[in-house]
Amino acid sequence: MSEAIETDEIELPEGWQVAELRELTINPKDDIVDGPFGSNLKASEYTKTGVPIVRLQNIKRNYFLDKNIKCVTPEKAEQLSRHSFKPSDILVTKLGAPLGVACIAPHSIGEGIIVADLVRVRLPEDLVDTKYITYLINSPAVIQRFKENTKGTTRPRVNLTFMRNLPLPIAPYKQQKRIVAKIEELFSHIDAGIEALKKAKQLLKQYRQSVLKAAVTGELTKEWREANSRNHADDWLEHIAGLRVRLIADGVIAKPKKTAVVDENDLPYEIPESWKWTRLDDFVLTSVDCPHSTPKYKEQGKKCVRTADFLPGRLVMDSVRCVTPEAFDERNKRLIPQSDDILYSREGGILGIACMIPEDEEVCLGQRMMIFRTESKLASIYLMHNLNSPLIVHRVKSLTGGSASPHLNVGEIRNFLLPIPSKQECGVLLSVLDEKLSSIERLEHEIDLQLLKAEKYKQSALASAFSGCL
Repeated sequence: MSEAIETDEIELPEGWQVAELRELTINPKDDIVDGPFGSNLKASEYTKTGVPIVRLQNIKRNYFLDKNIKCVTPEKAEQLSRHSFKPSDILVTKLGAPLGVACIAPHSIGEGIIVADLVRVRLPEDLVDTKYITYLINSPAVIQRFKENTKGTTRPRVNLTFMRNLPLPIAPYKQQKRIVAKIEELFSHIDAGIEALKKAKQLLKQYRQSVLKAAVTGELTKEWREANSRNHADDWLEHIAGLRVRLIADGVIAKPKKTAVVDENDLPYEIPESWKWTRLDDFVLTSVDCPHSTPKYKEQGKKCVRTADFLPGRLVMDSVRCVTPEAFDERNKRLIPQSDDILYSREGGILGIACMIPEDEEVCLGQRMMIFRTESKLASIYLMHNLNSPLIVHRVKSLTGGSASPHLNVGEIRNFLLPIPSKQECGVLLSVLDEKLSSIERLEHEIDLQLLKAEKYKQSALASAFSGCL
């Protein structure tokens, strides 16, 4: 056994020893290998069927994510046989963040090939418990060792030599089995709690949709409406139409294309008598599609939002990309985005999400989105909630169907039907809605905190297990 870790650094229980990972194998050069160089396995060689290829995204801490598995032909797999894996092998990430994520190759996937970013570890299972080593690699002490030995910043990584020489505290074989059994018993209880929290979060998501539905059907403000029967949506819509005409005459906005007439046969449900159905483009002052070009992103410059920054009701500015000032101005030729404008994703994996541009943010539009400007912040918030409501979500699904590359045409979006209350009722409605959505967000935040605690409990359990305290 190796003396790579001094005994005063880690106090080992009686009978334990420190061993480097290579010392646990029969033949380290064959039993601890990484994937082939990139030039030896290109993405263009992937196939839909054949021998499975395991990639970074399939490796999670203590479990294998059997999703989006790519393959190569048997002939290619034979060429790369040195980089193969089989069920019960340990698969570890050696590139990316975080590093050193380990799981066991499941029997369900059979034998396959690993990519360059992974390491495959094959242990003699009659001498070392594979689960013990997997849990150990995912434990806090070993995670910290990976962090201390990481090279590179843009593409953090460790090398194969580090993996082979990784020092680990090894319990006697029978005790390894007992430790694994205790870990799995604890994890079973924690996982049950995590599952309950996830179900609660899903129920909150459904409740949010119910609240939005109640808002856009008038149910949320039924009592207020009964006490304030004089208010009507026509007054608000006439004001918007008049303002739009003046802005067009002044050259502030372009004249919109004519929208379809609202047909009573198209109406999806009944709304209160004081409300009115209208097309989206008749509710906003102007709507503009994004430039049909891919921006060239820079490390520094002016902010350019992407649909990846969209969440329902919120634009996340944490990782916004940048473009040059010249590109910024070019992308904003048709309309300069401003606070309270609504952004809407109309293409790709993040489809049909509406959010608002925050105050004091100077941005330009990326791809696959539209921007809407309304006559007031009140109108913007109401429009945003409408676009995120079950009514529009259902409409989006019916228009995109099961398309492999879903997208909405600009004309389809401009013709979305919106149920409009009076402006006075809208103010009351948004106040009630904000209170309910804020309560939901607080509960979701609490659930997220509990989920983080659950993961910390797992790490705490692993720390106890591999210090002999479990």
